[in-house]
Amino acid sequence: MKFALLCLLTLSSASAEDWLRFRGPNGSGLAESTPLPREIGPDKNVVWKQAIPRGKSSPVVTSNRVFLTGHEGGKLFTFALDRKTGALLWRHDAPSNQDEKRHTLNDPASPSPVSDGSNVYVFFAGYGLLSYTADGVERWRVPLGPFTNFHGMGASPVLADGKLLLICDQDQGAFLLAVDPKTGKTLWKADRPDNVHSFSTPITHGNQLIVPGSYQLDAYDISTGKVVWRVGGLTYQVKSVPVIEGDTLYFNGWAPGGEASERMELPAFAEMIKLHDKNGDGKLSKDEVPKPIHPGNWEMQDLNKDGLFDQRDWQYYSMRRTSSNATMAIRLGGKGDVTNTHVLWRYEKSLPDVPAVLLYRGVLYLVRNGGILQTLDPATGKLLKQGRLPQALDEYYASPVAGDGKVYFISRNGNVSVLEAGAQWGVAASADLGEEVFATPAIADGHLWVRTAGHLYNFALPRP
Repeated sequence: MKFALLCLLTLSSASAEDWLRFRGPNGSGLAESTPLPREIGPDKNVVWKQAIPRGKSSPVVTSNRVFLTGHEGGKLFTFALDRKTGALLWRHDAPSNQDEKRHTLNDPASPSPVSDGSNVYVFFAGYGLLSYTADGVERWRVPLGPFTNFHGMGASPVLADGKLLLICDQDQGAFLLAVDPKTGKTLWKADRPDNVHSFSTPITHGNQLIVPGSYQLDAYDISTGKVVWRVGGLTYQVKSVPVIEGDTLYFNGWAPGGEASERMELPAFAEMIKLHDKNGDGKLSKDEVPKPIHPGNWEMQDLNKDGLFDQRDWQYYSMRRTSSNATMAIRLGGKGDVTNTHVLWRYEKSLPDVPAVLLYRGVLYLVRNGGILQTLDPATGKLLKQGRLPQALDEYYASPVAGDGKVYFISRNGNVSVLEAGAQWGVAASADLGEEVFATPAIADGHLWVRTAGHLYNFALPRP
């Protein structure tokens, strides 16, 4: 019995020293095992700094490796660094690169790797899925695509219940895929016909995969790919990652046009055809849609890119004009549509765009562009404090992370703000990394890994 307990404690300790997926343990952004530096910067608490190729994926960390993806010269590749020294151990190109349409802020290497502690699994929209051993030996490959996400793909793969899971939300043919991590063989595929372009990486709860998407959040049975429950009322284009504490899930969704002042009820498609279909083709052209309700970006709403709006296009556009941005608290569980019974509260003011919420020591943190930081009471959604990060009035794409009583925020231009955790927050330290930062940091064993535009930093307190 003592031996079994010792083994369990050893395994728990080992797992606490890894950061195996995007945003760490189940996407929480938390690691509490060891003291972390109060100050980080180009010359503060740097263990090592390694020049790396461009890419916006976030680092994942095993006991002896740091895995990342990147691109150079039109090629996509996966690479591994030595966790202790930062030395490049190996780098392998993807078999091909079928370039995708992307937003200017997206990147060919945006999705982050995931690891089981030894092997690594990566997804490139320009190729598909690949797996390598810790030493860089290719295990298998699964070509996928081409994809039709208007802004390019962004969700990262995750591992759960012996499956590698990948959400592929796009304008046509959205789906959730489960493959065998040992072979790459498809175990099941679940179509998501009501979803279009979204970018959120799923998390798990028991045997369920929680997947935010266009207008709704779905919980899938991981063993079968069947939807167990869902909540509506999300915005049309989600990017951030949910977090869970106890039996409650917290999620933030923001997209342009989802503010209350911008919402608008549009006529039904049948009425639009009756009133405005001048040539009688059963579709709407650009010059047939009245100017007051004309979309600002026709191509993004034209899901099949035929230059016309059919019923699906118009329905999607109509839903977008009435969608609502919100940070939400959702009680987990139930079956079917639980929107009316399980949404505990909604908060709709000054919301983040890309960064996920952070729930740490009983406080919910939200950071939005302009360096506006809010703390909420997770039980009620009540605002506790709002203010600006004084040295970081900038855009934010990296999600916050926390540990050892410290909360780390890094802006697009590399401005670092370190807070002492608490509802009535204050900035304990600031720094400037001097490079753009889009990737979310990783934390493990008292170390903080930060990817900038051209480097990977390893920060930690000095040790004897």
